[in-house]
Amino acid sequence: MLFQKLARLVRDHLAEVGVHTDTALLLACSGGRDSVFLTELLREAGFSALTLVHLDHGLRADSAADAAWVQHFGAARNLKTIVERIDVREFAEKNNCGVEEAGRQARYTFFARVGETLNCARVLLAHHADDQVETFLFRLLRGAGANGLRAMTMRSERRENDFTLEVLRPMLHIWHEEIDRCVAAVGIEFREDSSNTDSQWTRNRIRHELIPFLAQVMQRPVSKQLAHATELLRAEAEFVEAAELALGPLPEQLGVEAMRALPLALQRRRMFRWLSERGIPELSFDLVDAALSLLTKRQPAKHNLPGGSHIRRRNGVIFCEPPPLGCGIQKDAS
Repeated sequence: MLFQKLARLVRDHLAEVGVHTDTALLLACSGGRDSVFLTELLREAGFSALTLVHLDHGLRADSAADAAWVQHFGAARNLKTIVERIDVREFAEKNNCGVEEAGRQARYTFFARVGETLNCARVLLAHHADDQVETFLFRLLRGAGANGLRAMTMRSERRENDFTLEVLRPMLHIWHEEIDRCVAAVGIEFREDSSNTDSQWTRNRIRHELIPFLAQVMQRPVSKQLAHATELLRAEAEFVEAAELALGPLPEQLGVEAMRALPLALQRRRMFRWLSERGIPELSFDLVDAALSLLTKRQPAKHNLPGGSHIRRRNGVIFCEPPPLGCGIQKDAS
């Protein structure tokens, strides 16, 4: 039966990253079809140490009912369930970001806080193959490079304050259609999220408008081909990442000639990591390329960075300077 087959698939994917049926896990459960399905898959596969975590964003009139449904769902299965509420619109205003990004940040902060309290550093998310395709298109249209276009990975880490979350997505190779078939066959109940059809959200427009349009243009389904592209890009991005790491630890100052000798892909990867290690915020393709322009002999030999700091070239090396607070900044030299 497909349900049992997918349960074994999820169990095997998790075992590959050292997660077994007795491993303590947080499971992000919205009450929607995907997260409820993942919960039931894990129970079928024998996972015995699950804690459901649900953050009510307060964006919909029925969000409190969703939270109550998750509480009941967990209790009926003898699963520890932790539910909290936050005003995401207020969070977005305070943090000067969009509502979608605010919701995402609030969720991870919540997961990390619960994980630290319970001494449980792993959280499971119910993203599936169709979500992967949507993420790929979303990032492509925002101008992401190869690192971003590999979309989501089965395992990643996220640092929240002093706590590191291990984020796991064991359903990335399961398709929406397979989930629907199992939900119907097994009779799994879930909450319909009314926001899934709301066209104000970019992901919904990609799901309901862009992907069908692309299929119409190509006169065939496109999702599996797009998913295949993410797999190819992931392998190539991992190759470049490994090649850059093999160059050794990053120095405090980058040698201009040593950087010039590298292929452009490695230059970009190395500059991105070097700036990241110095805490430079808002790193983007344009910012990294602007920093790489210092490898030429063209003037100016300085570029402003977010946060008020600067990157400079002088005497054959590139280095960062913090915001000027009487730190003795010298004149530029070519």
